[in-house]
Amino acid sequence: MRRIYTIVLLSIILTSCGVKKYSIIPNSETTYSPEINQSKTSEIGITLVSKETAKKYDAMVITKEVKIKPNVVKTLKVGETFIKTFETEQFDLYENINNPNFGIALSKNNESPKTYSTGITGTGLQFQNSKYTLEYKLTERPIKDDDYYKQEFIYNGRVGNGIKFIYREFINDYARPAFTQDLQYDLSEDSIIGFKGLRLEVINATNTKIEYKILKHF
Repeated sequence: MRRIYTIVLLSIILTSCGVKKYSIIPNSETTYSPEINQSKTSEIGITLVSKETAKKYDAMVITKEVKIKPNVVKTLKVGETFIKTFETEQFDLYENINNPNFGIALSKNNESPKTYSTGITGTGLQFQNSKYTLEYKLTERPIKDDDYYKQEFIYNGRVGNGIKFIYREFINDYARPAFTQDLQYDLSEDSIIGFKGLRLEVINATNTKIEYKILKHF
């Protein structure tokens, strides 16, 4: 759900001398796609099955571009994402994923949001209000850190009775070349194929499309 706030012009500066911030410890979650026993249709080159294990943070995504002036002019673009990594007694602190020294503070008391920076040393919190309208939506975002792990099973076409797939693993958002593998199965032997615990039933397949059902995930 989109939430729209108007940030009122007011000069307020708080530093870490009077503000304590606490780290957010995210939960590590594993997500599977698609659901078991549902007929799906996909095209060649598209991921048919995925399993992702990652730490998930609360996040906010900008839905309308706006220019703000915390200290220098900064443009928040549509799609720019901030993740909740810290909080104080009054605010939830959402850091810019590309610039952790700049963020947006959402009030726990329904006050207008504020922008903030950590200062030159990275230790002092400085909150500033501004006159600009900030439009965003709240969501969740997986963080691709050292604990990130993802498996993918990709359709790669059919030749005769042979059906081809690509298996890939990712760690910390980087594909592992040693764990990328081309696979081929003979549909004349069985319509159910398996790999690393995965069980996939091929309902129909051409060289461009596949209809399938997941019986068991990785």
